This record gives sequence, C-alpha cells and structure tokens, in this order.
Amino acid sequence: MKRELLELAKLYGIHTSYVDMAKQRRQADPEALLLVLRAMGAGVERFEDVGQALAHRKDELRKRVVEPVRVAWDGELNERRFEFGYHQTEINGRETFVISAPKKAYFPTEEEEKLWGLFVPIYALHSKRSPYAGDLTDFEGVMDWMSGLGGTVAATLPLLAAFLDEPFEPSPYSPASRLFWNEFYIDIHRIPEFRASAEAQRLAERHPRKTKFVEYRDVMRYKRGVLEELARLFFSAAEPARLQAFRNFVRENRGVEDYALFRAVTDRLRSGWNAWPARLRDGDIRPGDYDEEKKNYYLYSQWTAQQQIQSLSTKAGGRGQMLYLDLPLGLHPDSYDIWHTREFFVRGVTGGAPPDLVFTKGQNWGFPPMHPEAMRLNRYQYVIAFIRNHLRYARLLRIDHVMGLHRLYWIPDELTGDKGVYVDYPAEELYAILSLESHRYRAGIVGENLGTVPPAVNAALARHNIRPMYVLQYEIMGNPQKPRLRPVPAKCVASLNTHDMPPFRAFLEGLDIEDRMDLGLLNTKTARKERKQRKAILDFGFRISDFGQAPGDMGVAKARNPKSEIRNPHALFRAATQFLAKSMANIVLVNLEDLWGEVVPQNVPATQKERPNWRRRIRPSIEQMCGMAAVVEVLSNVFAQRSRPVPL
Repeated sequence: MKRELLELAKLYGIHTSYVDMAKQRRQADPEALLLVLRAMGAGVERFEDVGQALAHRKDELRKRVVEPVRVAWDGELNERRFEFGYHQTEINGRETFVISAPKKAYFPTEEEEKLWGLFVPIYALHSKRSPYAGDLTDFEGVMDWMSGLGGTVAATLPLLAAFLDEPFEPSPYSPASRLFWNEFYIDIHRIPEFRASAEAQRLAERHPRKTKFVEYRDVMRYKRGVLEELARLFFSAAEPARLQAFRNFVRENRGVEDYALFRAVTDRLRSGWNAWPARLRDGDIRPGDYDEEKKNYYLYSQWTAQQQIQSLSTKAGGRGQMLYLDLPLGLHPDSYDIWHTREFFVRGVTGGAPPDLVFTKGQNWGFPPMHPEAMRLNRYQYVIAFIRNHLRYARLLRIDHVMGLHRLYWIPDELTGDKGVYVDYPAEELYAILSLESHRYRAGIVGENLGTVPPAVNAALARHNIRPMYVLQYEIMGNPQKPRLRPVPAKCVASLNTHDMPPFRAFLEGLDIEDRMDLGLLNTKTARKERKQRKAILDFGFRISDFGQAPGDMGVAKARNPKSEIRNPHALFRAATQFLAKSMANIVLVNLEDLWGEVVPQNVPATQKERPNWRRRIRPSIEQMCGMAAVVEVLSNVFAQRSRPVPL
C-alpha cells in the first residue's frame, strides 16, 4: 500500500520527501499524502482507494499523447517556428496550447545601468492634505521629491482590492482580487465629479481624525461616503465624454461588472462568499440579491482607481521613473477570484512553509493554492489576466515567493503546519508567460528568492533573466559566526531589508530578537545565541563600511576613528547603504523608514492580532521628510555613487 501511495503521489507531482533547513531529509506523512491527493481530485477517500486511483492515473497519462501545454522557447518547437504569443495548434494530431516566448524576459535597464529608488508603503504616508492615511497623490509626492534627488524606482506593497468592512483583512498579501484595485488609495479630491458636487465636498470636510495607527475601517467609510455620492452624480448626469470613457473602461476590463456584483452581494450579506447561501455561492446572482447603488459604487471606484494608477504610471514614465509593484502569492479565501474561478484553486489545503528555526511547526499562510493541472487545462487564462493587470502600469513587477513557480508547500486543513508536503508547479510554462508578457509590456520581472531556495530556482531565474534579490540582512546572517558578504551581483535588485524584516536599526540593535521572545517564538537559550551573533555582525558591519576594509576588497575607505563610531547605528546605516550604492546591482532600493532610524517593523510574520501589522504610519509627514537635511544627504550620496560611469 505504501509503495502504491508514493507512486500515486509522484504521478500528481506531490513530493514524498524534502530536505529541511538543517539539511535533514523529512519523509512525507502518509495521511498528508492521502489528504492532498484527495484535494487534487485523485479519487481517493481512504487508503483502500489508492490502488484503483493509481491504475486510473496511469491510464490517463498513457492516453495523453501530447501535453495540453507546450513551450516554444525563442519560437522553436519540434522544428516548427512560432511567432511570439499564445497559439492553439495540433501536434501529432492532438490539440495543444503553445506558449511561444523569448527565453529571456525583458528588463528595462541596460546591464551596466545603476539605478536607485525608494520603498514605501502608501498607507503609511501622511501629509497636510491627507493626515489620516496615504493615497496615490501622496505617493506621487514622494516620487516627485525622489526625482529631484535622482531616484528612478518607486516601490510599494501590493495595491490590490481588499476587504475593509465585513469581512475585514487589511493585509496587502491577502487581497480580495488580483484583478482589481484597492479604492482605499484613491485621492477623492482629484476625481472630476468632485468639483461639481457640493454634497461630496461637504462630506469630504468631515474626514477622520489622525490616529496612532491607520484605521482602515474609518478611512474607508469616509472615502466610500464621498465616492458613493460621486457615483450617484455620475450615473444620473454624466457628461458624454466621461460616460464614453467609462463604457470603454467596462469593455476593456472584462469581469469588472461581475466583480462589482460580487462585492455588492458581500456588502448586503456582510460575510464572505463561503458563508453565502448555496445559490449565491454557485454564482447565481439575481437583481434582488444586491443594491444597484452598491454595484455602481464598485464600478465607479474601480474606474477611478485605475485612472489614478494610470496617471501615476504615465507621469513616472514621462520623466524616466519606474513604478515597481508587487504580486502576492495568495488570495483571501473569500476573494472574488476564488469565487469566480474556483476550479483553479484547491480546497481542503492551504499554502505555507515547512518548519524552520523560528517557526518550528511550519507556517500556514491561510490561502487555497492554485491547482497546477487546472491552470494548464484552462490555458492559463486567469494567470495571464492577473499578470497583465499589473504590467499595464508597472515597469517592474516583483513575484512574491518566486519558488512557488516551481513548488509550493501544501498543508491539509486537518493537519498541523509541520505535516505539509511540497507540490510541483509547471515552472517552465509560468516562466514562458512571464517572459512573453514582460516583452509585450516592456517591463522587468523580479523574483523574491529569499530564505531556503533550491539551487534550481536560482538557476532558472538566471536562465530567464528574472532578476533575483540581494538583501544585506539575509547575507550577513548567512554565517553569523564568521560574517562575510558575497559580492553583490550585477543583475539584481539590492536592499538592506524587506517589508517582512525589522528595520535596519532594529536589526543592528537586536530589537527583533526581543520581540520574538515576547511572542514566544524564541527561547532564552536561542535568544542569547542570536544576541551574540548580532554583536559579531555589528563588529563586522564596521569592517565593510566607509570606516574599514571589507573581506574580498569591497573597495571602501578607512575611518579616521572607527572605534569611536562603532556603535553608531546611523553611521552603520550610511555605510551599509553606500556599500550597496557602490555595488554593481542594477537597482538599489532604500527603505524610506531606514533613513531616520525607525525601529518598529511594518509587519511581523506569523502574527495577526499580536502586532499592528500593515497599520503603522511613518513618523514624519511628507512635508517634514522632504525638509530633513540628513535624509537628503544620504540619498544624494546614493545618487552620486550610482551615477558614476562604470569602469571599463
């Protein structure tokens, strides 16, 4: 029985073992294999069903003379030449879907170009005109300021649709859709109808008060009140040109009316679709099931959000800047995408990560993973749609957890996170889609390849010109007993940290160690060891800085009095930033909050209610930030290092 179970699992692309972070091989739990096979539709309810299911699967694969999807790299397949694009054709008398794509994805910079930019969560911004939460106009203001300092890349968190009432989930990595945008970021004052509506202007004066954290419900309730008033005005008395523009939007954005219906029903029932009556769950929505004005609100707000993102992207492109967006790995379980295309998602399991030194029971990320085979049989229509949705505006797109193109850790609902198994995905086909779409939109693709990543993943990124990430905090933690930095590769996006890591000063001072102890994620012994390691890193940090000489000749100057500043976090930040700025990395990203030594993270992984994730606003206002001489000095130095000619 066990042999047949293992064989059946392999035929469905399920790994029967994996190597953990300690380089130990872990065998898959038989119950986990059975549950994942059941979730994938293998026809097994009990172990006794495995034999028959195995025979059926072998027969199914034997009859599959031609794979449903084939890749024609650089247009070549079986001595046939294809134009770049998607083709339905016959091979050996059987229909197949061919993805004809350049082997290497497009990237919008020359290899020797050295650019820099800023990372900032938009919600965390605040200004005199918007003191309660940031919006797209605030982000544009940061881009204007950055442009004056020579900055090119504007990076932020996902801007996708979210549930900000009932259900409520503000995390940008648990969106309500990957096909539509978050109206939370709309600047209501820039909407054309706003100038013509005295009522909307009156409502806008009653804005929320500024609070310690971003209060999504309050801000969204405020903005929604104004947007609903503007939508009523538009649908009752739209000017002909605006009405035609709206009709064009609906025609060009397939599915937006269906999305608006879905959100209107969610509003009516005040619950996610998994709790809806069966008829509605199955997509049978009738006029009495929703309020027409709510549907119109969602149509209007999507149109408005898209217009403002388009305007931001166009303005950036006009002055040589690039909008850098982020594509999350998963979706909220009650999302529109899963409701609308549920055959592409696997229920009964969730995506996550196996146990490691911090998360000893593994991580459960709570989203249903996509079905590898259903994606292929659907000719990747949904995948192509959400990639295009981003590349219409982004010159750079980061793929969250890029290893998920190859394999993803699935955890059955009935089991704990340490009992999950890896499932294969059609990586080459997904790379082909990314490459093809990147050339169509002349946009670059960046892969988030941090943590424990198999060598094959990094090799694939290099093969297809998907730029990897170089994160200094990861690099110096690689061997904390004997810290040593590997050279920063030319074809990468480099930074000190990411949104899932502590700010640089907090890292230097070990504040994240204290926080994990408080959360029960570290015991006293492990914390003591990490503090000792962090001290070694602090000392090492000075040797690679402006004040010392790095191993391997990193090309840095010596300090006049290095020991006098060895514990100065800001000096170390400046040194580390200069180290990246001098490197050959294509792009260097500076976390805006590191510029003034923030110590509280925007997100603490594996916490929800325990920490105010995705809610903390940045300390200075945009106006204050732009006037901070020390901040301008650091960024001017980054520009100076990045704008120097590359030595021949």
